[in-house]
Amino acid sequence: MTGAPADDIGLLDALRRVELPTLGHFLEEGFVDPRVAAITRSPQLVGFARTLDLREPDAYAVNRALLETQSGEVLVIRVAGGAHAPVGAVTASAAIARGIAGIVVDGPVTDAQALRASQDQLAVYATGLTARTTKRSGALSASSVGSPVVIGGVQVANGDLVLGDEHGVLVLSGGRIDPEVLDAALVSDRDEPELLARIAAGEPLASVLPIGP
Repeated sequence: MTGAPADDIGLLDALRRVELPTLGHFLEEGFVDPRVAAITRSPQLVGFARTLDLREPDAYAVNRALLETQSGEVLVIRVAGGAHAPVGAVTASAAIARGIAGIVVDGPVTDAQALRASQDQLAVYATGLTARTTKRSGALSASSVGSPVVIGGVQVANGDLVLGDEHGVLVLSGGRIDPEVLDAALVSDRDEPELLARIAAGEPLASVLPIGP
């Protein structure tokens, strides 16, 4: 994120080194329902949220949200009714031009081939694919940029941290994570290759697997 404080940059860098399933060992809240899944095979997504409550299938509201989303942020869209795709080839191209890290949609997207062609530049998560898209209606929209939204059962507000990989999406409320949890997750990921090597070498599982007190 352009102009981000050093603390934020350090946090984002650390989170990019942690696998989401590892955080799943330590956290219970913030995991978005699995129906919101990766459409692209992108590098791990880490960024602060910019929200859009898309209450009508209004393409203009999506464009306004794109213009308000800053470089390095994640555009998070709730699609009322879940029937219209607010993201396709043009939206993705504009997001890449803005430097947006990713888009998470509680609803479908379209133009799958174009989204996957640019997956190294933009991560996209959604409930699926559709040909039914938002419209340039010209009507005054009730949609709102910056209002809290619920995505896959998890509330997301501007400034929350959004993480995503092939396993799904995790939201860290307030844009922070307990430093002890983060450190423990980093250690777990660091130690896992040795653990796997011990199992592969035939070491007795009773001496490898933790079984509690």
